[in-house]
Amino acid sequence: MLGGAIATVVMVMGTIAPAWAAQATWVGQLPRQTIVVSERPLESAPITLPPSAEQGEIANVRWVFETDTPAPTLKTWLCHGQLCLPLARSRGETQRFSGRATSIPFRLRFLWPPGKHANGNRVISGGQLIVDYRQ
Repeated sequence: MLGGAIATVVMVMGTIAPAWAAQATWVGQLPRQTIVVSERPLESAPITLPPSAEQGEIANVRWVFETDTPAPTLKTWLCHGQLCLPLARSRGETQRFSGRATSIPFRLRFLWPPGKHANGNRVISGGQLIVDYRQ
């Protein structure tokens, strides 16, 4: 009898999805962008989720991108509406946008300030934005 009760509890618990689990994931390619030395930040084109995700709520965001050559003083932010998160690395993950509407586009913002390490242009490429969201 006890074995049957345990099996029932295990079966019921196995069908309950955890509250933090995302219902869907969207993977978008980040636009290739040339960054020049400037005193003002440069923003990417909007990165929008597909229409099927427009009524959703963000759970988690991951990003990855590459620069063609090292740019140690390059500053980067991931922005969603007016909320911008400074990125310490070219690869990472955050829940800072959790609960925000998926209908608002993302943008990357770059600043490569003048200085001794800032010469020539840098190209940002090979990037992806991965958004886990709930409908």
